[in-house]
Order: sequence, then structure tokens, then C-alpha cells
Amino acid sequence: METALSVAAFLLSLVSAGFSLYTFIWTACRDRKQATLDAFNQLQAQALDALSRYKIEQVEEIAKNPFSQSYKEIGGYIARIEHFSVGVNQQIYDKTVVYELAHGFLDKAIRKRIEPIIATKNRSGHDYYANIHRLYRWMDAEEAKREKQQTTEVQQHG
Repeated sequence: METALSVAAFLLSLVSAGFSLYTFIWTACRDRKQATLDAFNQLQAQALDALSRYKIEQVEEIAKNPFSQSYKEIGGYIARIEHFSVGVNQQIYDKTVVYELAHGFLDKAIRKRIEPIIATKNRSGHDYYANIHRLYRWMDAEEAKREKQQTTEVQQHG
């Protein structure tokens, strides 16, 4: 009888430990996704909204004068994007959530607006915004992967 109680207590402890581990992992994943949403919302408010007001042609002109106030302002926005990109590349933020939030905007519209400034800053041969470029490469690869997957699914069902 005592052995049966010990075995039952042990099994109950294992189930409890398993549930605790599952809850811990689920909470960590959810917190990471929430942190990604919060960071992107902050980036949107602090940089992306302002950058989207610039026309590409304006930025190309601004990039010609690295001493202008607009150049410095856009440089500050780019620094915020670089900071966010570090978080994505270091897996602090959830890449899938970033893709769902930013695909077509950050990797397309904003990229066109910041590349002239980045090109000017990188004339020395050093990529000062390597994390942004790494994020863009990943987003491009993810887009290609999803398009291929979608094409395969259509062919299978069509």
C-alpha cells in the first residue's frame, strides 16, 4: 500500500512538473511575441511613420548633403531600425511575428527610403547597417519560401 502511494505521488509529481514546464515554455513564447509587437509598435511610432512621409526622390536629394538636418534626422530613424534589427537577428524578437507585421512595408517601402542614406554612410566600405541588411535578406528569403509553398499548394489543389 505504501509503495502504491509512493508511486502515485511520484507520478503526480511528474505530471505536475510536465505541466509546469509546458506552462513556462508557452509563457516564454507568448512573452517573446508580445515583446516583438511592443518593439515594432515603438519603432513604428519613433521611425517608420516619419520615414514613410518622405518621398524616395526627397531622400535621394537629402543623401547628397550629409550635413543637412534632414540627413541627420533620417540617420536617427535608420539607427532605430538597426537597433530593432539587432533584436530580430539575435532572436530576442520573434521573426515570424516581424514578418507578419512588416512584410511589404519595412522590407519594401521603407527600404527604398533608407537605402540612399545607408549607401552614403557606407561609402567607406564598412556596412554600418549590417543588421538591417541581414534582416532584409531573411525577409526576402522568407517571402520566396512562402511564395514557393503557396505555388506548390495551389498546384496540388488546383
